[in-house]
Amino acid sequence: MPPHEGETTDGDLLERLGDWADHEAWAECVRRYDRAIRRHVRSYRFGPAATEDLCQRIWIELARRMRGYRYDPGRRFRSWLGRLCRSRAVDHWRRRRAEEARAGASPPEGFDRVAIEEEPEGDASPGLPALLREAARVQEAVRRRVDARTWDVFWSIAVEDVPVREAAEAAGLSYAAAFAAQKRVRRMLREEAAGLESATRADAGARP
Repeated sequence: MPPHEGETTDGDLLERLGDWADHEAWAECVRRYDRAIRRHVRSYRFGPAATEDLCQRIWIELARRMRGYRYDPGRRFRSWLGRLCRSRAVDHWRRRRAEEARAGASPPEGFDRVAIEEEPEGDASPGLPALLREAARVQEAVRRRVDARTWDVFWSIAVEDVPVREAAEAAGLSYAAAFAAQKRVRRMLREEAAGLESATRADAGARP
């Protein structure tokens, strides 16, 4: 059993995750929990690309949720994390089934079976802390440029997979307004990420 699979929950570490700039804490969190997240997601037999995308989305959502986190020793963090993974995987699974049904396609054999797969050897993905920091920078930059309601609508639809109609009703907006709001924020995020990438490349090219 890998050492981090048997480690007890570190409440101090979890509370440090509220600071996205605490790179050491996030690196340790990834080391402890990345394999568990991947195991949960792989149990739904998604393809490699969908698995990777869903894992990254879970990590980004986790980063947001940890901003105001307070550790409660009476609640098991791993159980809560497992429920989060299951919820996001089931949401993705249902969307995919619905899309395939609308297209008249049959789901792949075994797609609707849950089977825990063996975890491959190797440590947690080394690039995830950098990915989280970059995502946090992009999100914060865009979040400062939009009002709170617009951001909440975007987050509900894009990250928490809430249907547009439900997100619109919760925010007191029309369906069209909510759809347009999340689409605008998506565009702003892409533009911000592209700008950050260009700046990073320019900075790297300027170094001797």
